[in-house]
Formats: sequence, structure tokens, C-alpha cells
Amino acid sequence: MWNRIIISLATLSYAALPACASTVQDPISSVKSPEQIAPAQTVQTSIQAAPQAPIKIAQASTAPFTSAEKFRLWKTDFINRAANKGYDRAMVSNLISPAKINERAIDSNKKQPEFSKPIWSYVDGAASADRLNKGRGKLSEQSATFDQIEARYQVPRHILTAIWGLESAYGRIMGSHDIISALASFAYDGRRKKFGEQQLFAVLDMVKRGDVRPDQLTGSWAGAMGMTQFIPTTFRDYAVDFNGDGNKDLWKNEGDALGSAAHYLSRHGWRYREPVMTEVTVSNNFDYSHVEGGKKSVREWAALGVIPISNQNWSEAAKSLEAKMIAPGGHRGPKLLTFKNFDVIKKYNNSTSYAMGITVLGEALRGKSSITTSWPRNDKPLSFENKKSMQAKLNALGYNVGGVDGQIGPNSRKAIRAWQTSQGLPADGYMEQTLYRRLISQ
Repeated sequence: MWNRIIISLATLSYAALPACASTVQDPISSVKSPEQIAPAQTVQTSIQAAPQAPIKIAQASTAPFTSAEKFRLWKTDFINRAANKGYDRAMVSNLISPAKINERAIDSNKKQPEFSKPIWSYVDGAASADRLNKGRGKLSEQSATFDQIEARYQVPRHILTAIWGLESAYGRIMGSHDIISALASFAYDGRRKKFGEQQLFAVLDMVKRGDVRPDQLTGSWAGAMGMTQFIPTTFRDYAVDFNGDGNKDLWKNEGDALGSAAHYLSRHGWRYREPVMTEVTVSNNFDYSHVEGGKKSVREWAALGVIPISNQNWSEAAKSLEAKMIAPGGHRGPKLLTFKNFDVIKKYNNSTSYAMGITVLGEALRGKSSITTSWPRNDKPLSFENKKSMQAKLNALGYNVGGVDGQIGPNSRKAIRAWQTSQGLPADGYMEQTLYRRLISQ
């Protein structure tokens, strides 16, 4: 930034110094790097050495900094901060300096999807015929590898294959973006600056330890890498060198990729031979306030009239397990009890749709059907703006949802259930266009 100010030290005086200080401001951050601070110190020393010299300052440029210039300053600042944390400056500079702004990452990060895909559409796509057929082939092709992984981590192959299929289409779609540029773009610009920096430091850790080579660092615009789409912090903390060749290759080595996913699930509490989710039926007078509430034992659920969809009795072993109920399609759609392993899958991707997609595909790979009840496919989903309007209306009616952000979380669903109860409707916390119009009209 200092190369924009032309100063004749032979004609400098005290009177002009405040103008210099007020004109030159850090354009992107209140945190200045040593390179940004040093020139000011040099000028101050020169002033003190020759206070009697006459003053003349050439006019500072008022042209705004370009995006490229701001990004260059940000990279310099990040390199300095990383070096101050103890990372080798040359290594950091070699990784960060070539980074370029990834416009797609910045644009995609800022955009809010207008409509969310209905959950049944997501689940249908997860277990598509093509993904199922290719998954069966992979199970056979990697049978020996799966034997070793299951023996070491006690995570079933059909779940790992489902993750492989959903995350990268079995390694066919892993992304070709430069990970450093994508993450640096997040860290420099947008709502995920903290995330971007955390992931960049994780990449530095990976390279420093020798887990990966810099030339391997490609992936999605969002920063996920390899067949199992690990973000850098997950890669750093959970990736394994399953074949022992000294490189954690999640891009080309199936053992490393699937072993890493198994290690991740195992470390987060996967319970071997326990279910992930079970479809159930409920009694006609079932109280839907229990949906998405706290966990109960299966024995307690049975006392509330919840039984397996098969109409069989719960086994003695199952009765002691704890589960939560979800009804993502409302009272007219499938009802499911979800167990500890469902929560573990959500550690991989904190989405009910994702966990259901993995489970449905995984069970299909075993030749089993997870969901038999029809979804309310004629329901029209709410747009992002609809969701914000709904939240504002619920707040106005006294059903507190908290902030109006278009994100339907536990507080919003609790408010929806309270409003549904006031209307004599099943309080399932589910909202679609017909019910939305009824709410808004009040």
C-alpha cells in the first residue's frame, strides 16, 4: 500500500504528518502485517533526524484498491500470521502465494438456494438405480479391502459404500478446484472467513506432517477432497494411511479413502450390529409433540403405541436401545425411529436428508427396503422467502422462532407445532404451501 504514496523526505515536515497518517488506511483489515507497519516507522525516524527540513508531500493516490490487490495483501498477512504461529515461512509462502480468487467459491458461498429439494426427492436420488448398480459392483470389486476395514474399525461395508457413492459417485466426481485457492477465497471474502482460515491451517498441518503432497490438493469448490470428500480439518484429524505407503491418498487409493471414512465413523461412536433407523407406525391418537424430541428407549416408544412397520413385536435386545422419532414428511409421510448410528452419520454431514439417504442406499445394497410408506409427493415446498415470511408471522402471533433467517430448525418446528395445536391440526411441525397460506392469512 505504501508504494501509492510519493514522499520527498528532503522536503518533509511535522505539519504534514497527520495528513499522511489519515490518508493512508489499511483497506481490508484492522490487523496490519509487519510489512504494512514498517514503512511508517521508517518515515517517522527520518522526520526526527531532520526536523528543520521543509515539507512537501505529493498527493496520495485516491484510486480504490482492486480485488486482486486486496487479495495479495490478505495473502501477505496470512503468511506472516502463519509464520508467527511457528509454521515454516517458505512452506506457507509456497502454498499460499500462488493462490487465486475462486469466484465460483465466493459466489456459491453467498447464494441462498431459492427452494430446498423435498426430502423424498433427495432420498430417491440417493438410492437411484445407477448408484445402486455401481455400488454393488464396488462391493464385489473391493471385497478384500472391506474385509480388512470391517475387521479393524467395525463399520459395515454397505454404509461405507453408500458414503462413497453419495460423496463422489464412487470416485468419479471429486472436483478439480485448487483447494488452497478455494479456501483462501473463503478466508478473504464472505461469510465463512473463520471456516476458510481454519481449513487453511489444517492444510498446513497436513503438508507439514507429510500426510499429502501439495500437488494432490484438489477437490470441490467448498474445500472437500477425495473419494470421501473430507474437508481439511477432518482429513488432518481422521484420515489414515490404510495401505501403509506413507501417503494418505484419498483421491486414488480406495483403502485409504474407505478406511478413513470407517475411522471417522468409529471414532464418533459407531455401534456395530446396531440399527441406523427403523420405519414405524403409530397409534391414531399419537402425540406428535414427541417427534424430534428427546430420546426414549424403544420400550417407552412401544408404550406410546409405536411399533415396527412390519407389525412384529420389538425384540428384547431392541427394547433397551434409545431412539429419536422423526417424521420429515409430516404425519402423512413415513415415521422413523433413529438410533445412535444415525447420529454418527450426521457427524459426517449434519443433515437429516443426508443420513436418510446413506441409510436407504446402504440397506438397498444389502437387498433390503428401509421405507415403505408413501411420501406426500404432491406437497409443494416453501421457498426461502416463504420460510422467512412464515417465521415472521409465527413471531407476530406469539410463537417465538427467534431470528427470521429462512432456516427451519428446532425452534421454528416447535413454533409450527404450537400453532398447529392451536388450529386443531396434527402437531407434526411440518409446513407446506397449503398450510403456509392458512398461516399467512391469519
